Amino acid sequence: MNQQLNYSDCIPADQLREIHTFHKLTDGMISLEEGLVLYVLAGQVQSGCIVEVGSYRGRSTVFLGRGSLAGHNAPVFAVDPHKPFIGVLGGVFGPKDRTEFYKTMLITECSEIVSLINMSSEMIVPKWNEPVGLLWIDGDHSYEGVKRDFECWLPHVAEGACIAFDDASDPNLGPRILIDELLATQMYEECINVGKVSVLKKKQ
Repeated sequence: MNQQLNYSDCIPADQLREIHTFHKLTDGMISLEEGLVLYVLAGQVQSGCIVEVGSYRGRSTVFLGRGSLAGHNAPVFAVDPHKPFIGVLGGVFGPKDRTEFYKTMLITECSEIVSLINMSSEMIVPKWNEPVGLLWIDGDHSYEGVKRDFECWLPHVAEGACIAFDDASDPNLGPRILIDELLATQMYEECINVGKVSVLKKKQ
């Protein structure tokens, strides 16, 4: 069932004030409402780890990290090579974003729950051996890029875990194209939509 909840209602007032402040202090394209979805989902992960694909300067990473700290302390792995790259929407990314990412982790006190892995998914997963309790895909938004990241991490996604995608509301972008393909298989359900964030779960 697709959920349209007010996620701020699920978060204690002191935590909500804190994450609202951190959102203002950090750079990124994710809105506060979208970030709160990640915060709540991260707090629900009781075993395994949380994997973020595409970290930029760490705004969404903060929601994952702080959510995990407020929940069960599942480690967060931020996967981003931080190499020069121009996204399909024209965004320019590169090594300077890594410096800002480190700063973000320090000012938000996420540096001990978050580990940055400066490589792309296909270089990491061959030796990965930890179950993923939440997968957040926000890297290359081309169809080929999103599909590659999804297929790389899928074997490690734990049963019942959520897979969240950014920029999933534009029918011309890779995330929505892939999501529609996955839904067509009848193996997945789209359980959450907030802004441009969509969350899928494999049917039991």
